[in-house]
Amino acid sequence: MSTVYLPVEATIPGMTSAERAEAIDAEVWCLVRPASVQLPQDTKYIYPRITHPTTGQVAIVGDTDEQVRIHQDVDLTELLLLLPEVPQAEKDGLVAYIDANRGGSVPFSTLIPSSSSQLTQAEAESAGWFPDDLI
Repeated sequence: MSTVYLPVEATIPGMTSAERAEAIDAEVWCLVRPASVQLPQDTKYIYPRITHPTTGQVAIVGDTDEQVRIHQDVDLTELLLLLPEVPQAEKDGLVAYIDANRGGSVPFSTLIPSSSSQLTQAEAESAGWFPDDLI
């Protein structure tokens, strides 16, 4: 297992880091269970999130080795809208990759955009993501 902390920038006008992280998390869950097949009692999120104690920025916490199941009816439209900083060629590659793996699984690490900051546990600690009284 390789834990990764993915700090989410507030790059979409009108969305905070927390709101964008929540929306991205929900859309990654939709890879596994699209909104079209979700039930009201279903969870809406797949990953834990943490908030930096001084900046308020939110990070999604994942495992790069985790296999993410891709539902046959997946729709990437909303997820792609949440990634305006990702180059179009990379988005197109993600769409092709997900399409090729419908009904299968992909490593979580392949879903992380190249433009995303990725921190190890040690880097997150060093960057102050955990208050001193928790370490």
